[in-house]
Amino acid sequence: MTRKSVAAARALALGLVFLLNIVGARAGEKVILRFNETHGAQPYSGLTSDGVGNLYGTTSFGGKTNCGTAFELSPAGSGGTWTETVLYSFQGCLSPGPVPYGTMLFDKQGNLYGAENGRFGSAGAIFELSKGPDGTWSEKVICQFAISEGDPNGELTWDSAGNLYGTAAYPYGTNGEVFELSPQSGGGSWKKTVLYTFPSPGGVAYPDAGVVFDGKGNLYGPAFFSGHGSFEGAVYELSPQANGPWALTVIYVSNESSNPDSRLVFDSNGNLYGTATDSNYGQVFELSPATGGTWNETAIYHFASGRDGSEPRAPLIMDSGGNLYGTSALGGRGCNQNSCGVVYKLSPQSDGTWKETVLHQFESAEDGSQPQEGLLLDASGNLFGTTSYGGSRYGYGTVYEITP
Repeated sequence: MTRKSVAAARALALGLVFLLNIVGARAGEKVILRFNETHGAQPYSGLTSDGVGNLYGTTSFGGKTNCGTAFELSPAGSGGTWTETVLYSFQGCLSPGPVPYGTMLFDKQGNLYGAENGRFGSAGAIFELSKGPDGTWSEKVICQFAISEGDPNGELTWDSAGNLYGTAAYPYGTNGEVFELSPQSGGGSWKKTVLYTFPSPGGVAYPDAGVVFDGKGNLYGPAFFSGHGSFEGAVYELSPQANGPWALTVIYVSNESSNPDSRLVFDSNGNLYGTATDSNYGQVFELSPATGGTWNETAIYHFASGRDGSEPRAPLIMDSGGNLYGTSALGGRGCNQNSCGVVYKLSPQSDGTWKETVLHQFESAEDGSQPQEGLLLDASGNLFGTTSYGGSRYGYGTVYEITP
């Protein structure tokens, strides 16, 4: 999620954090953690798994110095309860300095990597969290961004060789960049290489989310400006070159009422899926490769009334059956003029259309509100995610589980 959407969500949520109407969660959804100031507050983070059932994420506030935390959730026995452990409390955000946001990734050695978002005029960073022999976790900044480079978006991607890829833009920087971080032999240092600096010759600028690889080593991502109009977004492809920066191709330009702004996901046929905000409540779109290197765009679902979701900024995930799952930060039938958010599923139909099912409607402060990030799907078909607000009277956020 970009800095601009974080700021907008925080502003909108001021009316939510003191909600007093407590409504029970719908069937199939369970709040497994309600944050407080001690162990973290307001997660702008999706969840990642270690492969043995434990979940990991970050909060942007709370902890020892109110600079955010990294946490672990472990299933505790057969009763469906979970145990939370604060792995690390971030520091230095008041000097000023950045706070963690976005979804962390594991490497093969069990280290965690994530992004920190600059605030109060500071610059962002990429960090590594490592577990020591005594079981404590420590942080190392592996890439510090200059203010002129902007903030890294909170979504990183690995390649098969162990290099990290991401994008940076906003709020004080230039028009954005796509970067690679490569581990160096000895000493644990990392080398940053800027693969592409925006704007492109055609005017594409401000990458809105992280990038994804196709099977040929090309990268794809959304951008806020297309260069064709004041409020048009775009989807771009970056292809590696033998020498110099990667080559950019614009594969989709939106119209003035629609802006793609989440990380994309591929299906097994090479089609791309993403979400976009628009002049109404938002949409989910598909990009399909066509002849001559062109791509065809189809809006597979328009959120119709706000009751079925609104502002779908989070990245999608796809299951083995081709169903898509996502969250909308706003919308639904619930609290404060339809602003609690939903978890939804999109299922392809035999006639080529897609059917939406609202898996969960966030309804109250107790239940959680405003899921800002995407979902994690486990091997049993359970979904896990976070809300940035709600969960208690003071609205510090939640971790939830949904069993479809």
